[in-house]
Amino acid sequence: MPIQKMMMMGILPRSWSIFAPRFDRNGSRPADLVVAGARIITCHESAPRASALAVKDGLIAYVGDDAGVRDFVGLSTRVINGKGRTLTPGFIDNHCHVLWIGGLTSLMTTDLFTCETVDEMREVVQRQAARFPDSAIVMAQGWKQHCIPEGVSQLELLDSWVPDRPAALMSYMATGWVNSRMLELMTERNPAAMELLVPERDGAGACNGLLRHFHAFNPLDFVSLDELGPGVKELMFEAMERVLGEALSVGVTTMDDVQVYKPYFPVILEFRDRGGLDNVRVRCGYYLPNSVLDDEAALERDLSWWKELGKAESDEHLTLGRSVKLYIDGVASNHAALNFEPYADMPDSLGDAVWTQEGFDRVIEIIDSMDLQACTHCCGDAGINRVINSYERAYRLHGKRDIRHRADHCSRPAVDDYERLAKVGVYAAMQPAHFFGDQTVEAALGHNRLQHFQPWRSLEKAGVNISFGSDWCAGPINPVYGLLIAANRMNYHFSTSWGPAEKIGIEGAIRHWTIDSARALHMEDDIGSIEVGKRADFVLFNTSPLKLSSHWFLFTHALELGAMDGYVDLTVVGGEIAYRKEGAQV
Repeated sequence: MPIQKMMMMGILPRSWSIFAPRFDRNGSRPADLVVAGARIITCHESAPRASALAVKDGLIAYVGDDAGVRDFVGLSTRVINGKGRTLTPGFIDNHCHVLWIGGLTSLMTTDLFTCETVDEMREVVQRQAARFPDSAIVMAQGWKQHCIPEGVSQLELLDSWVPDRPAALMSYMATGWVNSRMLELMTERNPAAMELLVPERDGAGACNGLLRHFHAFNPLDFVSLDELGPGVKELMFEAMERVLGEALSVGVTTMDDVQVYKPYFPVILEFRDRGGLDNVRVRCGYYLPNSVLDDEAALERDLSWWKELGKAESDEHLTLGRSVKLYIDGVASNHAALNFEPYADMPDSLGDAVWTQEGFDRVIEIIDSMDLQACTHCCGDAGINRVINSYERAYRLHGKRDIRHRADHCSRPAVDDYERLAKVGVYAAMQPAHFFGDQTVEAALGHNRLQHFQPWRSLEKAGVNISFGSDWCAGPINPVYGLLIAANRMNYHFSTSWGPAEKIGIEGAIRHWTIDSARALHMEDDIGSIEVGKRADFVLFNTSPLKLSSHWFLFTHALELGAMDGYVDLTVVGGEIAYRKEGAQV
């Protein structure tokens, strides 16, 4: 059937035609860029759909139908034919580590993520050691506990792989593993870091080299940049550029790097000054360990420094000085998330608390009094409850201003806390890919608790401010995988048996990853939706994300990691093309 006849019969909407309209190029308000003939999801509640947009001086100048955009087409206007493809706002990752861990990937291989046997892990670690013979620390990330044979001393195992240098490995769930040489370096240069060790002891009375919270392991606490090897800063710049480029290629235009250490900010600023952030937007959070209350005066000086740094150095591509990162607990996979009830496979453990309630009350009181946003890692129901308590207390003490304290991950809040999260005004910054899980999470939580794991639908109904992100490098930066999981509740068995009623609509999930994430970053006035006056950050897909929840899509598309990385044709940031897929018709 001819396409024109299909349109006349209503089978195809005119505004989503595969042909963009022809323009005379005599518009009275010529724009720099026009997209027409697209299927635009604006994420703007009062006008959720459009087919065309115009960009002038980096800002959106028009959103509407194809006929209305004609007035914005001049002689020099670049016109892109949407060809019925889906266009969304640029995705905003609410929680990731693209600059800090991204820079470290220059010296910390990610190949362990693909390992499923201990022999594969050994080969990766030894290959990394050989690749960087001059580095003071051998680093890798992505190891999985289930790959380690039971009854094996992990300290001795890693010592056998790397006997001559310190080695530090980060698991895919942010726990750590170090060898004896690393323990010696920790004792020598930063003894406080020994508190990170798992308290379990082996038969000989020596620690097993496991760290509960690798998030608090900062290599620059133990070695200088020079000791990490020659030219390490250039390698960090290249690594950050690769990670940001990957993000742009899958439609992520803004990232909240929630946890950056003070010694690393000069590296970030130099990277920015060299143009490394010209095509993206990144906000950084300042990490606060649980020792900061040892000297409250020093803490307040540090927070004042952080705010002043933000005033002096923030621009449209880099935002500093507005948020801090804390932890209340760990993760369920290694029994470190703080629970009200014991773990299913460890009945004598409720998990770990990084802070007492009283201590957390005090540190949040100080942070809130300085008008800084707290972004707190909290996974277990008791940990989340403790965070809500402290935020509520701070708002009661100082008055509820628009600070938007966050519960990051918010993986398993108590059912009784759903409405309380909304009432207190806590922003739940969640990462759907974590729901996929693995056998350690399944064993730790058990069937009943998994029905309330990542309860997106219930939190939506309760009125909680939800936002989405990736937690890269603990999850893929590509939002498509998280959207797929959020809309289908698919776990690592490729089953939907964990709380299927908690799945959400795909368009709602897109909003959580765009305008709702913008709100979580205090950026909704500038980005997050396709609206006139906002920065022109948007993504043109060749495969519509709206299809991710359909049975047809699930049956006809490969779903494994990496198979869905080519769904973006074009990513635009500030009206400039930041990524264009090779061969794409744009």
